[in-house]
Amino acid sequence: MNYQILIVDDEPPARKLLSDYVSKVGNLELAGVCSNGEEAMGFLKKNPVDILLLDIRMPLMTGIDLLNELPNRPLTIFVTAYEEYAVKGYELDVIDYLMKPVSFERFRKAIDKAVEYLSVQVSAEDTTEKPDYFFIKTDTRIVKFLYSEVQAIEAQREYIKIITPTRKILSLLSLTSIANALPGEFVRIHRSFIINMRHIDEVQSNEVLIGEDLYPISRNYREDFFKKLGDRKLL
Repeated sequence: MNYQILIVDDEPPARKLLSDYVSKVGNLELAGVCSNGEEAMGFLKKNPVDILLLDIRMPLMTGIDLLNELPNRPLTIFVTAYEEYAVKGYELDVIDYLMKPVSFERFRKAIDKAVEYLSVQVSAEDTTEKPDYFFIKTDTRIVKFLYSEVQAIEAQREYIKIITPTRKILSLLSLTSIANALPGEFVRIHRSFIINMRHIDEVQSNEVLIGEDLYPISRNYREDFFKKLGDRKLL
């Protein structure tokens, strides 16, 4: 299977180097090359891709701004000369963080990680019968959850917090990595929150009430959330 990849970088030498690297990997196809975030935004609206190689500091729109504006983000690898954005990368669920100048070996390692993740995702989608539970690894235990009991999942830097009526468990995962494995009743309403629509008690303006907790609905996810809410026979 071939994966479509988009390069976004304002530096011509970086774009050329990454394009050369992409051409050396057999299961990658270069979908496009953009010099800034605004150009990439327009491209992605018309051309969905699997992997995004994204610079951070760019004119007009930074790589971080671009990810914050995208409701459905491709699997993203940051490529930057600035290591201080690593924590922000975790918050945005990027799959890897490459420091310039990037060697081919380090590039290939990041791509292999992304492809492995995408392959697992496709395999999960192909499974005809799915269990009603999943396991999450914590620091010292492996914990079983029923999908039906999970009320919400919250991103906390490089961790996620799984919230049920009786417990809150932390695991070293990104929100994106678990989001793609969740069944249809789960919906992302904010870059930091996924909720289970079965547990919604009320929708209040730009917030969702589940039990005694309010969860914010951000602008980037609002349209998708209300579409799914309407699909649930909103009267």
